[in-house]
Amino acid sequence: MGNTKLMPPLFYRDNFNTDGKKMRVLFLREVSNGTETYRLWRRDGKPDREYPQGEGDAYILYVEQGGYLAPLRMTDYYMVNHCGYYAAVAALYGDEDNRGKYFGRLRQSGGDPAVLEALGREERMIQECGSDPARQASYIKAILDGHVATYLTSKENGGETFPDFIGALVLGELPVCVKLSAVYKAQSKIRAQERMAKAEAEAEAYCKERNRQAEQQVQEALRVIREGGVLRNDTVEFCRSRYDSSASSIILYLMRQYQVEVPLRTQGWINERLANATITDGRCSRVQFRGNKRSKCSSRFFDCMNELIRAAIA
Repeated sequence: MGNTKLMPPLFYRDNFNTDGKKMRVLFLREVSNGTETYRLWRRDGKPDREYPQGEGDAYILYVEQGGYLAPLRMTDYYMVNHCGYYAAVAALYGDEDNRGKYFGRLRQSGGDPAVLEALGREERMIQECGSDPARQASYIKAILDGHVATYLTSKENGGETFPDFIGALVLGELPVCVKLSAVYKAQSKIRAQERMAKAEAEAEAYCKERNRQAEQQVQEALRVIREGGVLRNDTVEFCRSRYDSSASSIILYLMRQYQVEVPLRTQGWINERLANATITDGRCSRVQFRGNKRSKCSSRFFDCMNELIRAAIA
């Protein structure tokens, strides 16, 4: 395998390859647009993608820069299709709008067979244009320029923003990028802690307000029980955290708070059926509940409710 070689990738386990660890790679080709020339490689061995979409989609491309292999984060399949699509559209139709109009007319006049034939012709043009070394070199240049711009921004602000190692590699400033990365990681940790503290404070305030409302709801229910009136069996909810709360019908909640023993069947009826209870002269005089004409009131509810009234008044 004369076209394979051991070379250091820029990143090892998603971090900058400080130790210069090497991997076996396979040389693919060299592309040039007359001004910029790039050597492309891929890893040798197990494919990077388990389910490739087509030929050339199994391995991520690497571009050789400054003694390292920088990942392009795309496959040959992607590069060919991306580089070739717009060039093919320009050659066949002029622009995207004309392409849409062309296929619209084709569907009306020729139907699916004509559309499939046109798509096949378009795909062949995409492959032809996308395989052009000059076009690929210009595309890679645009990608690397984007990395350089990101790195220079970080360099200017002293590591406030992400320091792009690929951009630093292109400029030959990896040692500078290592220092910027340390600053960025430290500040990112501080920002993460600040975000967490803010989120915790907001969650605490949220729970405090929800619990205040729930307690107010409970006190209003107790007032109705002690003074008389219609007690609506609304849901009351107390929060332990923003995503951890307990909810119950307010009458059942009060029964539990005052240690009124309620049979399980009656508990279910209170939660699911009971709409309100009317308290008159220290006793439950009537109830309203949901259900059809055949539905019946719980036989034990009045006993439990009257016990709650006596306990609350006492």
